Amino acid sequence: MLFKIINITFVLIIIPWNIVSNELIFDVSQKKVILSNDDLEPDFTIYGFSDSPKSLVLKITGPNQKVVLQKKTKIFGMWTWNKTGEFSYPSLFHYYTNIKNNEIDFLVKKDLVDNIKLIGKDDDNLKKDLIEKKMSIDLFLIKNNAFKLLNQNVQNFFKIPVKLPKNCPAGKYLVSMNLMDKGSKFETKKIEIFVEKPGISSFVFKFAHKFSFIYGIFSAIIAIGLGISAGLIFKRN
Repeated sequence: MLFKIINITFVLIIIPWNIVSNELIFDVSQKKVILSNDDLEPDFTIYGFSDSPKSLVLKITGPNQKVVLQKKTKIFGMWTWNKTGEFSYPSLFHYYTNIKNNEIDFLVKKDLVDNIKLIGKDDDNLKKDLIEKKMSIDLFLIKNNAFKLLNQNVQNFFKIPVKLPKNCPAGKYLVSMNLMDKGSKFETKKIEIFVEKPGISSFVFKFAHKFSFIYGIFSAIIAIGLGISAGLIFKRN
């Protein structure tokens, strides 16, 4: 028993807690995350404390991305692609709850839908299709009863092992915790973590952000080179 108390005290000391309110304290095990190839090992862990009877929801969002919607139309006898709208949404949306009930499920799904912006054409069916597609590849995820007790004898301390999908992009992610009760929601300030992927994709991401101008020139040169090569191949054929 004494050893368990010492163990919890040690964890509380070594983690630089991000104090948010009298009811909720949490922080991440590491701010720089390199995705692991081990499917059984979490990429990082959330540690926290709460003495609130309210429901808790952890939210993790990835770098924002845009998808342009186009429609093929015929103008003056020529087929062209015209922009009809644009999706803007986080590339990853993960929710972890400490309980499962209909109210929390509704609030989480509403938050997910509200954070998907559709510019030019507001269509709930398009949002629904996007959510279903992203959930099928684990980029959007709702995981209930994900909070684990740090120690069975101390009910208020918890941890949440987080495993990110291998297809998630590298970049800056935001982690926040929500207290939810009877339709009301209190969201903590967000903690930034930086996700890196092993291999060439991480190198390309870093290079593109640190040397964006050079990266743009290289991209243009490669695109022109591929276009010329394709033209020569088709010309010979």
